[in-house]
Amino acid sequence: MNPEDSYSLSESVLLGAIQGLTEFLPVSSSAHLIFFSSVLGGHVLPLALNIGFHVGTLLALLCYFWKDWLAIISSFFRLVLRRERSFNATTMIPALVIGSIPAGLLGVLFKDPIESTFHHPIMTVVPLILFGLALWYTDRKFAGNRRLASLSVMDALFIGTAQAIALIPGSSRSGCTIMGGRILGFSRQDAARFSFLLGTPAMLGAALLDYDEIVTNLTNTDFLIGVATAGVVGGLAIHFLLNFLRKQGFLVFAIYRIVLGIAILFTVHRP
Repeated sequence: MNPEDSYSLSESVLLGAIQGLTEFLPVSSSAHLIFFSSVLGGHVLPLALNIGFHVGTLLALLCYFWKDWLAIISSFFRLVLRRERSFNATTMIPALVIGSIPAGLLGVLFKDPIESTFHHPIMTVVPLILFGLALWYTDRKFAGNRRLASLSVMDALFIGTAQAIALIPGSSRSGCTIMGGRILGFSRQDAARFSFLLGTPAMLGAALLDYDEIVTNLTNTDFLIGVATAGVVGGLAIHFLLNFLRKQGFLVFAIYRIVLGIAILFTVHRP
């Protein structure tokens, strides 16, 4: 990170905790990071720190769902070496690949224009409120109990398209993908579970695109602590949400998003 874009240890830890908490809860991590980095430093969050936080949440996903990923990878090798067919090999892997294409394609083509247009707190207000209301309405309107075992590749493409919409700061990747799953009739927990699995390749791809930023900061203690904080808090957030969704819906998140949007509107002024 350049000196003028540096953050103190306490700020790195705070922002890392915010990233870890809001990446998996449907409240938009990008909106929170844009807002709080603006408040704390008065400038845009450094790219290296932004990428580092996403690496932390990627590690949280891999650690929390290590059994799932081990089963998925094992099934791939069994299919290739033994021609052994299974749900993971013939459906889940293609679903994750196909579902990752929309966000990957739009990210490569439009990432910079989107960031230059929306990378200011005030620009996240409308997405925060609208997508929060949409998530709450969708959860009520399309209540279903489909299990992940009934997933199809076309389901994954639909949810992946929803993930691409989440490139707009303030919309929330987890919120959009869970919403897509609920529209297709999946239970809250299974919609969230596939959201997390689908998010893993997206985060890995984003990290690989800017791996040089990560390598450059491997000796930066503040950077590494911020990444670790994002990972630990992210793991706790995943566990909380999956348990919360057993009995509760998304009303509390919709209310929170509306309150946050209004707070940003009245506390931040675009220059």
